[in-house]
Amino acid sequence: MTPDILKIRIKENNITGVYLFYGQEEYTKDRYAETIRKKIDSAPLPEFNHLYYSAVSDRISDLDDMFYALPYMAESKLIEVTDLAEAKLTESDISEYARVFSDVPDYLTVLIILRADDYSEDQKSAKSPKSGVAAFVNLVKECGNAVEFAPEKSDKLTPWIMRHFNARSVKAEPAVPRELLNYCGTDMYVLQSEIAKLCDACSGRTITAGDVRKYCCENTAYKYFDIAVALNRRDIAQAKRILDGLELSRDDIPAAIGFLAKNYAELYMVKTGLESGKGQDALARELKLPSWRVGKLAATAGGMDLRSLAYAVSQIASADVKIKSLRTDPRRVLELTFYRICSYGRKA
Repeated sequence: MTPDILKIRIKENNITGVYLFYGQEEYTKDRYAETIRKKIDSAPLPEFNHLYYSAVSDRISDLDDMFYALPYMAESKLIEVTDLAEAKLTESDISEYARVFSDVPDYLTVLIILRADDYSEDQKSAKSPKSGVAAFVNLVKECGNAVEFAPEKSDKLTPWIMRHFNARSVKAEPAVPRELLNYCGTDMYVLQSEIAKLCDACSGRTITAGDVRKYCCENTAYKYFDIAVALNRRDIAQAKRILDGLELSRDDIPAAIGFLAKNYAELYMVKTGLESGKGQDALARELKLPSWRVGKLAATAGGMDLRSLAYAVSQIASADVKIKSLRTDPRRVLELTFYRICSYGRKA
């Protein structure tokens, strides 16, 4: 199921069944989940009709009981299945879930949310530590509604930005959305925050492209994250194009090295956490990072190995030392670092 079809179903109040949300875009995932919750929580006695089932601590028999207990003084009820990524699901567990999900009462909605690091294409293998989660996702695809939330592209984010301005009764020049995307990046949680900042700062007048650079925080970090993604794909040309687009001066290179080092260090820590079986929420608390940030890092780290990440961190650290201690062209040092990272592990 696509998010567009889900939107229509919610509008028509036709959301009976099992719904699983997964994918990299956390903002839209959370928005649709909250819309479903509000339909139940706004009715009388939500404490009896909005229930939670833990895949770790509760039993399948508990889920059976929740399924067939009628809504209390309401027409519908919601069950949220939690802790799925932490559950060690066996084939027997999957069979039991299949049995329960095969007969969903017409008053019931079941909602499961997987964060970006909870499920990805890399976890489809039976050898994956999270193969149980992959089997669960395949089950919902067969008997329910699995909705993937992919990152939004710039052409769709432009009208989304303008709708946010209109909702606040604030006018903005046509060039503002593009400037906002170029300056702040495409993460929708970040954009939401920056839009609110612009509306407060420019209250009573039309927002201009110049206001974006005046009041918003430049999210240069996301561009360095994109460089790391390109290097991970061994796409040196793309990494260099992003670097050239930053138009860095000689004095800016040390800061660029710092941003890259931070991104790779975070990728390494998230990858280590994932391989130890930790979920996104646990990693976010441990690393003191927003959940959406951990989700984005996890989606990228999923296709990387720890040795490559450790090598990249070491090469960036070496480049930092060279730039600070030698009379050399810092940009040349950075480009050579890119080539070394991209060539790591390749046979001569």
